[in-house]
Amino acid sequence: MPQTLASDERVQIASEAILAGLRALQVILRHPSARVPINKPDGSPVTAGDLAVQMAVASVLRRRAPQWMLVGEEGEGSVPGAEGAALLARAVAAVRESLGSESPADPAAFLQDQTCSPGETWWTVDPIDGTKGFRSGRHYALCLALVERGEATVGVLSCPTLVIGRDPLEIGADDQMGTIYVAAKGQGAWKFAPRPHDCSLPKALLPVARNTLRSVGAPWRVCDSIEGGSRAERMRGIMNRTSLRWESVSLDSQCKYALVAEGVADCFMRVPGSRGAEKVWDHAPGAVVASEAGAWVGDLVGAPLRMAGEALDQNVGTLACDRSIVTQVHEAARAALSASVPVQAKHGSSS
Repeated sequence: MPQTLASDERVQIASEAILAGLRALQVILRHPSARVPINKPDGSPVTAGDLAVQMAVASVLRRRAPQWMLVGEEGEGSVPGAEGAALLARAVAAVRESLGSESPADPAAFLQDQTCSPGETWWTVDPIDGTKGFRSGRHYALCLALVERGEATVGVLSCPTLVIGRDPLEIGADDQMGTIYVAAKGQGAWKFAPRPHDCSLPKALLPVARNTLRSVGAPWRVCDSIEGGSRAERMRGIMNRTSLRWESVSLDSQCKYALVAEGVADCFMRVPGSRGAEKVWDHAPGAVVASEAGAWVGDLVGAPLRMAGEALDQNVGTLACDRSIVTQVHEAARAALSASVPVQAKHGSSS
C-alpha cells in the first residue's frame, strides 16, 4: 500500500465504512426481493439495499469518526408506511448479520437526517448510486466522500459489477464483489478487488491513472445515461458544438467517474435540468477518484465544484473530462447554455 494512504486515517475510515456497506449488501442480495423497490414520498425508488448500505456505513463512521456528521441520500422519510417498515426491517437484519458484534443496537437510528454547514468537515454517502441500474442488474456504485472546507478530499467508490481485468462495460456477477476505488487529494487514485470478509483497506493496491496514449483518429468516448431523456439530449447538444469526433458509452451511476479515471471513457457531464442543482453525494466520491487519476473535474463553465451543502447550487452542472479537450467542452457548454433554445443532437451514437 502507498505509504501516504497507509498513514491517512481518513482513508482508512472511509474504506472500512464502504466495506461494511458492501458486506451488508451481500446479505441483502441473498433475499429473493433484494432488488424490489418501494417509492419514497418524492417518487424516487428505494430498496432494502440502499437502507442497509447507508446504515452499515453510518455505523462505522459514527464509531470511528464521531466528530464528523454524515449527510446521505436516504433518511427517516425514505421508508413511509407499512411497506417502508417491512423494507427497513429487512435492512436492519442484514446490517446486524453482516456487522456481527460491531452492529449497533438500533441500526435504524443511523437513518436520522443530518445537515452540514459551510466550512465544516463532513461525510456524504450515496448508498446505492444508480438504483435503477441495481434494480435492473446493471452497473451501480456504493459511494462515500469526505468534504473539508467545501472540497471533497477523500473519495471511495465500490463498483460491485466492475471486475478488474475485464471489459468495464461487461456486467460482473454480484458475488464477485467487483472493484473498489479509493482516492485522496494529493495521494492519487487506487483500486483493489475486495474479498467477502474484508474489513479494512488491503496492503496490495493497484494505481489508477488515465492513459494519455490514443489511437490516431479514435473517437472521444463520452459517458451517457442508459435511460436517455432530455438531459442526455442536452449533453449531445454540447458535444455537437465541439469539433470533436465522439461516441457515447452508456451506463448507470458513478461508475462513469471510474471509467473516466481508468481512461476507458474521456468525458462525463451532467447538464443542468429542471430538477434543481446536483446533489453532492452524486458526485463528490467519483470526482475525487477521477481527479486524482488525472482528469479535469469541475463544472461546465470551468469552476471548481463548491460543496457548501448537500446541493451543488454554486455550480453549473458537473464535468469530468480529459484535460486535452476540456477547453473545447467548456466553450461549447457556455454557448449551449446561453442559447435560448437547446441545441439538438446532430451526430454521435448512443450505444
